[in-house]
Amino acid sequence: MGTEYIGKIAPCFTHLIDTVIRNGKIGICGAHVRISDIRTGSLSTSKKPNGDRFQVLLPFAGQTLQWDVIFDCNYPQDPPDFIFSTDDNDFCPYEEDVKSLVNWDYNDPSSLLNVLNELLVLYREHHQRRIEAHSRLQFEYSSLIDQANLAPEDIEIFVHKAEAKVGPVVFLVKMSVDFTKIPAYLTKDNPGEDSAVLLVNFPSPNTSRISPQLYLSPRVENALGGSANLRIPPYPSGGCLLDYVPNVCELLQNKVDQISNVHEKKKEYIAAFLSTFGRSVLEYDAEVFTRISFLFEWNDFFFILYVELPSFFPQEPPIFTFQSIYHESKGKPYTETYNDYPYSPRWTANKMAEKAREYILCSIGTFQKSSVHSGSL
Repeated sequence: MGTEYIGKIAPCFTHLIDTVIRNGKIGICGAHVRISDIRTGSLSTSKKPNGDRFQVLLPFAGQTLQWDVIFDCNYPQDPPDFIFSTDDNDFCPYEEDVKSLVNWDYNDPSSLLNVLNELLVLYREHHQRRIEAHSRLQFEYSSLIDQANLAPEDIEIFVHKAEAKVGPVVFLVKMSVDFTKIPAYLTKDNPGEDSAVLLVNFPSPNTSRISPQLYLSPRVENALGGSANLRIPPYPSGGCLLDYVPNVCELLQNKVDQISNVHEKKKEYIAAFLSTFGRSVLEYDAEVFTRISFLFEWNDFFFILYVELPSFFPQEPPIFTFQSIYHESKGKPYTETYNDYPYSPRWTANKMAEKAREYILCSIGTFQKSSVHSGSL
């Protein structure tokens, strides 16, 4: 999807195509529309770009629809004609149902994009009607609408038909998950949408061999630690979408909540240490909240304390590293690391800081002697 197509399109249509290419996010996935197979119906021998017909590639229910859009560069203000794929020869929407086509405004750059969006709504309804003859599929769809609080626009269905055979049938369902809780640092380098969709494939209308796949937007996938870090359960034998979709939503939401809670716990811990030892702080991580360091003095003995929070905090205790500012070992500052000290993940952050203070006071004398005996000036 790039502006290289613009140089092939007749200039009188570039404002329409440019809007489709730049702003055309279609369907549940919100993927961009692509343009291909640009050609012309003009007999002109001019070397200027005169493309006035092309294919639009539209994402829908895990498929890519290929629709021909036909303008006439001799009459550029006329609305376009459309030719749909041969697999959808029974998709024949009435022109009056496409309001943006009836009220075509050549001067509005969004006109073509508006028509495509309206056609896709009709196309979605067309495939929803295709499953009405199959009680099992109709139940799967209607139960999601009636009982799972999903709107029709949250579900895309694609029914493959070949002569008398029906199937496979694909359901693409938008996952209702609140991704706003994901900490900003996990998504700042990944522009785009926060979304998740579940693709469920029925090889035939009455099959029991159902294959689900979860697709995450790049931002969400990165925030959750990669697709391998989140495995959805297999589709249960005899199960239905009404049970399965909420289960996957809950799994996703729990993962998001877990990441958010860990981040908040780390933030609270760092805040408690700043409150307790703020006058001695050297530096701390104010974005991810994984580390903080202090310069302490005890009986004229100065040392640095590094506190590092592990990935599985608060289930795992932070790591304390004492560093002498006087002594070294093997060419590096003398240090000792501790992670076996009084600690409970159920404590409040303030109690963790207070217990850490008690432990540091009890341990500093031992560390001072070790640095003197084991280190060198």
